[in-house]
Amino acid sequence: MSRSDALEILSRLRGELDGGRGLFSKKPDLPLCVELCDKLAKILPEEMNDAEYVKHKRKEILANADIVAKNTIRAAEEKANNLVSESEVVRGSQTAANRIIESAYAKCDNLIIRTKAHLDNLFKETESFLLSTLAVVRTNREELRAALTDSRKDD
Repeated sequence: MSRSDALEILSRLRGELDGGRGLFSKKPDLPLCVELCDKLAKILPEEMNDAEYVKHKRKEILANADIVAKNTIRAAEEKANNLVSESEVVRGSQTAANRIIESAYAKCDNLIIRTKAHLDNLFKETESFLLSTLAVVRTNREELRAALTDSRKDD
């Protein structure tokens, strides 16, 4: 049984004992009250034993926590020392990474310029095609107008 069980038993016991007030009150059920007290008596030693165990183990728990903390600090110091020794490698890697990034930017700029030139060429070819198509349409309209004008004269 747990602490919540003990609190539930106390609540039931209080309810039974408080129910006896007032003009039409009922008498507390004494056998129930005795039963609840017995249950509570069984639970409390368990809780007390648990508390006593934690109290006795407190020094051991604190000692273990201290050992873990010291080990953690030692591991962190070792890691810091390794990181310091690796800092030269990191600096060299950083320099190489910067060169790679600059090269990538240069290639990207070159690709953008080539793409713009290609698009300009495509637009030029499309413009030429559309101008020649427009010239054909204009010629056909002029021929159509001339044919319309000739057919009105014949009428």
